[in-house]
Amino acid sequence: MKAASEPMFNVPPAVTATLAAFAVVHAVRELVLSRPADIEFLLLFAFIPARYDATVLPLGVIPGGLAADVWTFVTYSLIHGNLLHLGLNAVWLLPFGSAVARRFGALRYLGFFAVTAAAGAATHLATHIGELTPMVGASAAISGYMAAAIRFVFHRAGPLGLLRGHPLAYRVPAIPLRAALRDFRAPSWQSGSG
Repeated sequence: MKAASEPMFNVPPAVTATLAAFAVVHAVRELVLSRPADIEFLLLFAFIPARYDATVLPLGVIPGGLAADVWTFVTYSLIHGNLLHLGLNAVWLLPFGSAVARRFGALRYLGFFAVTAAAGAATHLATHIGELTPMVGASAAISGYMAAAIRFVFHRAGPLGLLRGHPLAYRVPAIPLRAALRDFRAPSWQSGSG
């Protein structure tokens, strides 16, 4: 009897769907939309801090109205500036998004994506109020996945510890945030303590 082999790529479906969404949005912008239509698309879906500053745009000339004021806090994260931007975000999403998707499940993974993307947009808005340059890319959401993964992957019994490769390794409880912030040692899986 032949032993079962590990798949070459073991990416959770939610992460694959996220990458597919990035690729479809980019392909439509590059291959389908004309330059004026692409600009209109960016005005509707990219995050533009000036949209929220009445002193810069007193007549509200950015299209989309109130709905775009809300949805752009997340939709900007599905848009990328070029293939290099898309590729770099994909490379970082694969390990960190996969770890979080395995731990959270698909719905919570997607909800976490939306929340961290919105937090990134809010931070950008606070530091770039009135700016007309659109912000695009999934870096804020991916940074959120990095932070979330760091909470549990480095535990002795976590995915990078003694149970490496075991599905239950993703279910190891994270240490409380307060304790993690007070512990200045190297991660416990490296130091041998835990």
